[in-house]
Amino acid sequence: MVDEWKFQMDHRSADLKVGSPPEPDEVKRRLFFGPWSKNLSRSRILENLYMVAVGIRPASMFHPLHIREMVEVRRAAESVSLGMVSRKAGTKVFKMLIFSSGRSEMAGSVPDLDESMGHREFIIAQITMANFTGAFLSFPKCCVDSFVGHLMSATDQDAQAMKDLWNTEDPDPAAYFVERFVPCTPLCENAIREGNRIEAELSEMDPDLLLEYLHLREDHMEEVREGRIVEEKDARNAILEELASRR
Repeated sequence: MVDEWKFQMDHRSADLKVGSPPEPDEVKRRLFFGPWSKNLSRSRILENLYMVAVGIRPASMFHPLHIREMVEVRRAAESVSLGMVSRKAGTKVFKMLIFSSGRSEMAGSVPDLDESMGHREFIIAQITMANFTGAFLSFPKCCVDSFVGHLMSATDQDAQAMKDLWNTEDPDPAAYFVERFVPCTPLCENAIREGNRIEAELSEMDPDLLLEYLHLREDHMEEVREGRIVEEKDARNAILEELASRR
């Protein structure tokens, strides 16, 4: 059992190896009705855990809000035999990667990143990690390249994505197929194709969950349109600047 204290002391101690997930009906029962179901968002359960456990997606990734969320996700992932690694993506930022057996070897090579390595080195490491993460999650290459381009030019991809949505008539929610994924354009054909693939497979597997997923997908697009990601990053950067000023 890994608790919050162990996470604080050594986040790598929470890594999980992949096992053999149960049948889809049992996966659904364990994830949606387990003790963590009241503490985790529906996006975490449906998109980050369920879709990977039943084979709709090979892996998922998210930035946890706090240590408690990391602990709950780990408990849920372990209940359906998913693999998981937690890695630092900055001084105050973690990313959690959840995966099935086909991604085990890749997951084992994920490093920790920290700004203390130096600004230039940190940016280079972020670019390398962005390319790795895109491949790990099977994101459209055009969208990954767009993200990397923003890193290299020191521009804000999320701010640009917000403007693009405001300036696009009838954007397709399918392009925003998982939480915090930002397509290269609101009408990216590759992102829409992936969103439609997920929709079709989920429709065949569980029509009730499909309806919930479609609502989540709309929410993801609105999150980008309203600039919630930009606001969170600005708040986090303000905290880091405050900490740096005290040194």
